[in-house]
Amino acid sequence: MFVHRTEIVNGPGRWRSWSTALKEQLVSETLEPGVTVTEVARRHDIVRSLLYRWRFAVGVRHNHGPGTFLPVEVTAETKTADRLSPDDATAAALAKGRGLMEIDLGPDLCVRVDAEVDGDALARVLAVLERR
Repeated sequence: MFVHRTEIVNGPGRWRSWSTALKEQLVSETLEPGVTVTEVARRHDIVRSLLYRWRFAVGVRHNHGPGTFLPVEVTAETKTADRLSPDDATAAALAKGRGLMEIDLGPDLCVRVDAEVDGDALARVLAVLERR
């Protein structure tokens, strides 16, 4: 006959509290090169989602390593206008002499805006696309 002991913990002793300094230390560990959130969570016996929540709270969204410069190509407006379809609203912006900006976000994603774009709206769109 097997007897198993089960312990149920509830009430105030159930939750661990974490100091701000310890949270910052653990978040810093996740930002070290070659270290994953999973490794840090296992090492400190906490769930990954808690670490991700702390990272989000201090403004860490992604850890893709150091940033890099990307090549930029400045072209004449006529060349850009040739690439646009005639019914595209951005073609009308070019016809009126406004500037046009293309933000290339990968092989299948490009955002085009003219000089009158609302900066807050563009920031929201780019934030949504970043989470894809």
